[in-house]
Amino acid sequence: MTAANLQGVPGSTIDVDLWLDLPARQYMTVLNLARKSGAQAVRNTVVELADGTLVNFVYEVTGLPSFNNTIVKAKRLVWNGVKVAVLPLELICKSKAAIRRPKDLLHIKLIEQRLAVMEKLK
Repeated sequence: MTAANLQGVPGSTIDVDLWLDLPARQYMTVLNLARKSGAQAVRNTVVELADGTLVNFVYEVTGLPSFNNTIVKAKRLVWNGVKVAVLPLELICKSKAAIRRPKDLLHIKLIEQRLAVMEKLK
């Protein structure tokens, strides 16, 4: 949802999902790198940054093709002073539709509203 927020979708989230192009079994490599950068491990796939931000390392995204087939569609936006690749709203919506948790269904409505506004502004 952080990527959607960066693109003007209202709402909140408690963590940032960071999709990595690595097999999930390499999670210790990622955790060790995060620790060296000052993060604290919370779980095998979650760290807390010095500012309290929770980062969830994701190794596949439900409803989307492989990382390599998806990253080429990413937008480059600034988050916390760093340029990062984020999924476009249409792909975020597609993934949330595949997961279908109650919060995802709400997020889909918010994303669709933002997409409608963006279409009107063209």
